[in-house]
Amino acid sequence: MEEKVILAKKGDKQAFSDLIDLVKMDLYKIAKTRLHSEDDISDVIQETIICAYKSMKSLKKPENFKKWLIKILVNNCNDTYKQIGNSQISLEDVGEEIYSFQAKELEDMQIEDILKALKEDEKLIITLYYLENYTSKEIAEILEMNENTIKTKVARAKAKIRNNFRGGIY
Repeated sequence: MEEKVILAKKGDKQAFSDLIDLVKMDLYKIAKTRLHSEDDISDVIQETIICAYKSMKSLKKPENFKKWLIKILVNNCNDTYKQIGNSQISLEDVGEEIYSFQAKELEDMQIEDILKALKEDEKLIITLYYLENYTSKEIAEILEMNENTIKTKVARAKAKIRNNFRGGIY
């Protein structure tokens, strides 16, 4: 991927297109955690791609392309979310006991059903953490938040999922 990023930074349109093809499903999954309308999701993804293409030369480290692109996407999602009459994610730094969590428990369930029970910010963080395999530190960088806040949000979301699982909701 890094080779394509270097080519795209030099203006290679095909390399940029190839990069977008590699991450387009990830962009969709992340946007879907924040927005509900398919039209809004498509618009935000298009806006993100255009913004990334125009500012590709500003990317400092080719290995950070995906994180950089996701950061642009999240910012665009927040802007769109505000425009449609809702408020941006509000995150608080609350200490809470860390729960153990078995990912195996989730294998038999539909991820969309699981995510429905979570708050908007939790959906985004869980998607980045479990589906995109970002670390808490990387998510904190993408969302410009404290790493401990991310860890707390992950723990709270896992607790909700576990409680719903035990309560027979899934």
